[in-house]
Amino acid sequence: MLGYISSTRKKSCQACVKAKRRCDLGYPICKRCLTKGLHCKYPNASVCNAEVVVRQTTPDLTLAEVIVNGSSDLNPDDSTLDPIFSQFNDLSQSNVITKHVLPPTILESLLPQIWEPRILNQQQVSRIVNELCHIVPTMALTGKTMFMHRELYKDFQPTAYQDLCGLSALYTVKTSKNIPILAASIDAKISALMASSSTWCLTEHLAAVQALMIYQIIRLFDPSLQLQAVADKQNSLLELWTATLWKRSFNEADPFNNDCYISWAFQESLRRTVLMSVFMRGAWCALTNNGLCEQVPIMGRLPLTREIKLFESSAEEWAQNTPCTDPRSGLIAYGDLSVTWTHDSDPDGLDDFERILLAACRGDDDPRLLEFPPKGGSDTGSHDGML
Repeated sequence: MLGYISSTRKKSCQACVKAKRRCDLGYPICKRCLTKGLHCKYPNASVCNAEVVVRQTTPDLTLAEVIVNGSSDLNPDDSTLDPIFSQFNDLSQSNVITKHVLPPTILESLLPQIWEPRILNQQQVSRIVNELCHIVPTMALTGKTMFMHRELYKDFQPTAYQDLCGLSALYTVKTSKNIPILAASIDAKISALMASSSTWCLTEHLAAVQALMIYQIIRLFDPSLQLQAVADKQNSLLELWTATLWKRSFNEADPFNNDCYISWAFQESLRRTVLMSVFMRGAWCALTNNGLCEQVPIMGRLPLTREIKLFESSAEEWAQNTPCTDPRSGLIAYGDLSVTWTHDSDPDGLDDFERILLAACRGDDDPRLLEFPPKGGSDTGSHDGML
């Protein structure tokens, strides 16, 4: 589902043209190239410049079975799930933690070209994990995050959001005595979300994904809790909920379509949430697989607003920069955003969201992105991570 078919693209991919076969125009990989392991390249298209719609018919590839203490009621039709999202799941969920792994250079050489894997160095992984961990105290102190706009739950606070605020605050005062309470509370809240998933409106679905993502950050990246094994299994649940959220965002009406600014805040929060959900699983994959991030092909094609700083702007500032006439105007794919960074760019002007995105994709060739920003620019002070 996290792939696109462009309504403006009419030409088949080069591999299908050469073989004189029908192309389903799937972007970034068509069905035939995906099945045969071919390099899929279109002659004229870029996701950030074309109108995009969710692919509705794709190869019969399904998300991995959700192995959790129960089952989710969200079971989308397998035919509507896009392989760009599902094809990496089996690898990310099997043998994630191992003492004996191949060197990254060998791993990279063994993977098919269409996977476009990326190896992160140790400094990049450490920097990314620290930034992810910083999300938890930020949530506790401000009630928002880099993927949760301050206007998002101003008038309606889903139960998942309220529970998340409370458990984030509890985590920030973690002691050996309250760890069992924290662990049991997170389990109970996830179970409650699973039980109610069939009744979620779109806003509640978004809040549930955000809550589960932060619960995963707490449990995966803090080994002192001894919850990593349980959380690792529930990455499949996060993947499923994220995929169905992304599909619903295209198929259902915007709940805030009567207010242009609030509608944009909701949609951009949703886009960032989907991106950061995949990003978080990618960070865990890199941490446990010698820097190999299998989620790169998915993340690189996910859209977000080009002017990132608009997320923190006022309604008046936003209105001066973003027209209400076209909800897709000003979007850019994460992969395209990464190539806009140059060595002449100033890292001190980046906010936390920009920094974590660029550290992951450009930190290897520009170590400045791996440095911590000057003090005084954060609501919560310290950027110390959990690992």
